[in-house]
Amino acid sequence: MKKIILNLLFLIIPSFVFAQSISIKVLDKIDSSPIENIKVESKGKVFFTDENGLIFVDKELFPLEMKINDFRYYTKKIKLDQSQNIEIELTHKGFILSDIVINSNFYSKKLQNNNTSTSIIDDLEFRKNEGEFLINSLNQINGIYSHSAGYNTNRITIRGMGSRSPYSTNKIKAYLNNIPLSNSVGETSIEDFGIDILDQIEINKGPNSSIYGSGLGGNIILKSSKNFDKTVNLRSIYRSFDTYQNSISFSKKINKINLFLNLDKIKSDGYRDNNTYDNNRIFGSINYEISKNYSIDLIHFNNSANALIPSSLSLENFINDPSSAAFSWRNVKGGEDYNRSVTGFTFNSKKSKYTSSTTIFFKTFNNNENRPFNYLIEDSDSYGFRHIGKFQLSPFNVSYGLEYSYENYSFNTWDEYGTEDESIITQQTQKRKNYNFFFQFDRSFENSFLTFGIGSNKINYNWVEEINSTSFSYNTKTILSPRVSYNHNLNNSSIFANISHGFSSPNIDETLDENGLVNSEIKPETGWNYELGLIGTAKNNTLSYVFSLYYMDIKNLLVAQRTNFDTYTGVNAGRTSHPGLETTINFPLYRSQNLNISSSNNISKYWYIFKDFNNRGTDYSQNKLTGVPTHTSYSKIKIDYKNFNAQISYQNIGKIPMNDANELYSEAYSLVDFKISKLFIINNLDINISSGINNIFDKRYASGIVINARGFGGRDPRYYYPGLPRNYFISLKLSI
Repeated sequence: MKKIILNLLFLIIPSFVFAQSISIKVLDKIDSSPIENIKVESKGKVFFTDENGLIFVDKELFPLEMKINDFRYYTKKIKLDQSQNIEIELTHKGFILSDIVINSNFYSKKLQNNNTSTSIIDDLEFRKNEGEFLINSLNQINGIYSHSAGYNTNRITIRGMGSRSPYSTNKIKAYLNNIPLSNSVGETSIEDFGIDILDQIEINKGPNSSIYGSGLGGNIILKSSKNFDKTVNLRSIYRSFDTYQNSISFSKKINKINLFLNLDKIKSDGYRDNNTYDNNRIFGSINYEISKNYSIDLIHFNNSANALIPSSLSLENFINDPSSAAFSWRNVKGGEDYNRSVTGFTFNSKKSKYTSSTTIFFKTFNNNENRPFNYLIEDSDSYGFRHIGKFQLSPFNVSYGLEYSYENYSFNTWDEYGTEDESIITQQTQKRKNYNFFFQFDRSFENSFLTFGIGSNKINYNWVEEINSTSFSYNTKTILSPRVSYNHNLNNSSIFANISHGFSSPNIDETLDENGLVNSEIKPETGWNYELGLIGTAKNNTLSYVFSLYYMDIKNLLVAQRTNFDTYTGVNAGRTSHPGLETTINFPLYRSQNLNISSSNNISKYWYIFKDFNNRGTDYSQNKLTGVPTHTSYSKIKIDYKNFNAQISYQNIGKIPMNDANELYSEAYSLVDFKISKLFIINNLDINISSGINNIFDKRYASGIVINARGFGGRDPRYYYPGLPRNYFISLKLSI
């Protein structure tokens, strides 16, 4: 009888206690996973979250103000009036690498448990204070180098892939959540997206992701925000060169619906002549939780930009007059006027035995570009679907997916466009189809897990030259790309290794010979990637690190040959070798209750060469790969003191081979930047004031290189895009 009474008391007392308390759950914003051992302070009391991310607070203490201060996450102060169970989401700073949650491979996991080379852009909230340009953020990541010619012209390379694309990003796929952003010939433009709308940016380097295709360069995944902590955010930024950026964001959760809207405008006179830029963009999303197991997402993005193009400069003008524009482009006021839209509808299903996500998407792109040699008009409409799912097939977790896209692309070029003497030069309609299918098997062991994946890829191009009614077509055989990856956990660290196959398809220009006919001998680039890495954190979080050693062997190298001002052909000219070393080391310099000083460091070394490269009878074998720096490094020291933040950073870029013969190199350069911000809290109003200086020592450098540039009409070749001289910004952000 005594035991029965004690057991009843044991069951009743906790229920009574919890009935008088409110549960507060602390979650990671990326995947809503609970965070353990987070310190929460309120009314002189200190709480620590349990393994389920929970603390319990007596109802009688409400209303109350809580402060969450953990050096791994952004500090949060919250006023709570409601006496019901509450969830609080925290945003990771990205300093403790092994703690970072990634979910680009459909399975949310901590970075330490990943078996491929994945990076994120850290300190995202701090970057938002100045509206940092997304391309600049990517340029600080190991393995990535971006050639930048301005807001609207950029070329991203990952581990050397994409370096031979003339003016745009190629061989790298990008996604906005589950929506593919790359077009059907593999070209990607992510510079139109503002950092304000994103919660996380993940970069998978090399052909390591079955789920996002087996592109040789890897992929960039943009994770959009569903809501902000505050309902309304207003931000105004002024930068050098009469650059203004103004934005307003609205977010609200109404029952089971998350609403998010962002309006953003950038207007700039530009550093160089013929360099004005005017961009208006809108992003909206609706997330509706139908039930515990089902939800839907609707996303729409629209971007309208008008940008003049100063183009590249010769060495003489780069040194003596870097703010000038190329004469031919300035003379015609060359530039582009384009509109881009992305719309996606996603249905998510999450059950105990089966999870899936199905997206239908529609994209448009319209562009008018005035160029010295002709006038270009292009229109693109594309649609498709993407479905991924996962289920358990003991002892494996199985993922599968398929992606299909169809693009109807048309362009025409004109001479003397808009005048009485206008005449059409070319008129072409292209129909592009892409197919991608994959399977992935994950097997967990006690301290490790193994992944095997295989992707199937196929492209189909059909196009018509309307003027002479000539039809063309190009198809690739189905390409199978396997990969195997392994991760072994060693308490505070883990070792990962992977072997993977990837490919890169030619674009339509690269399928043509010099006579404008289809070259059926053109093959996609293919290659194998071998990688070994170590990721971990020392005891007491005194050191966080990632080391990665890799080697990529690429064959059937696609080389674009320029035959005229705006026409290219492609040839398979050989083989390239991509060995490299990437290192990230983060460590605290000082840590206390109110003051944290930390150091973050990214260092990459590249030994990329043409392993076997013969182009038009000239042998370039063993030369360094064109368009890629010999090394990159980025280091910063960050000071967090209460509501005050300061950062000083140092970036060093090695010299870049500018032509295949390695006769010309750009100069190595170093940049130092400084940023500072202060947050003021007045009742429910947050005021953030930020300012900074970029390129403090006013270093002259080339932010982008045109490889193998040719001079026309007896003029010097124009290799150089000048980087910005010393420049300033000041930002004001209001959050209500």
